[in-house]
Amino acid sequence: MNPIYLKWTGCGGFEVRTDAINFAFDPYLFGENLTSASPDFDYIFISHEHFDHCHPGTLRRLCRGDRFKKIFVSPGCCDPDRPVDEKYRDAAFDRDLPITKYLDPELVQVVFPRHLSHVGGESRSFPGPFELDLGPIHVEIIESGENQRPDLPNCGYLVTVRDLDISFLHTGDLTEPYRSLEKLRGKVTCLIHMKMGLTEWGGDDRTDKLLQCIDAIEPEFLIPIHYRTDRASDPIPHGTWPPDVTDAGAFIEWIREAVGHRTRVLPFTAGVEYEVELPSKRVLWKWNWHNTWTEPSWRDDRSNE
Repeated sequence: MNPIYLKWTGCGGFEVRTDAINFAFDPYLFGENLTSASPDFDYIFISHEHFDHCHPGTLRRLCRGDRFKKIFVSPGCCDPDRPVDEKYRDAAFDRDLPITKYLDPELVQVVFPRHLSHVGGESRSFPGPFELDLGPIHVEIIESGENQRPDLPNCGYLVTVRDLDISFLHTGDLTEPYRSLEKLRGKVTCLIHMKMGLTEWGGDDRTDKLLQCIDAIEPEFLIPIHYRTDRASDPIPHGTWPPDVTDAGAFIEWIREAVGHRTRVLPFTAGVEYEVELPSKRVLWKWNWHNTWTEPSWRDDRSNE
């Protein structure tokens, strides 16, 4: 069985490539990463309308080509709430929405969550679709967080690659666990972790929210994303998405210590593509020395000889 390839592209962006199908969640690209991006996806899934999740420049680049079939979006991407909630400041620009200003409407499909949060109310009803049968993959839609209004739910996506027995749950900006997440138990290989239960050093302890989510879903693996470092190699430039985490290693270890035996944490680095062996689901942690000089500059100084 051939391997698959996974890549966290920065912020909430995550890509999955297999022999049969390629798909991405919330792509957000800049500079050379944007101009050199190959439009090789079959499907793209967008959790909500904020600029770092529904980015017109990136989507114009990726939603094209012979291979591309459809982009699935939350209702706020096509029917944005106005005025934009002030607490998000410039997170959802009027100029960027609806996304059909930039993409062929025939390529865009609005979807709705089957599994609803108590925050907006479990008795709400939506027209669907709630699931998607897309040949090699099956998609189940859940409610995410940061909804502008209860009637404009944001979306998370559980994408299962049928023949490979592997699945990916991208939760979007979900911050509050909820009861119906238990319906996903046993279905999730990789939980792509965004904001759930984040606790800054010395801040209010919200670790219990992360543990409630893990206990409800019971994923095999947890991949932390949606944070930025001050590394020069970070694919998201300064000033395009705040804030930076001050110590990425400590952040990952905090998550690892918090979840304990419940799941295995996979510490991906933004911008690096990882090869995953199948059927073992073993990540190949490849690395090499990266030499940054051939001869130290101080050797040119002969004044002390």
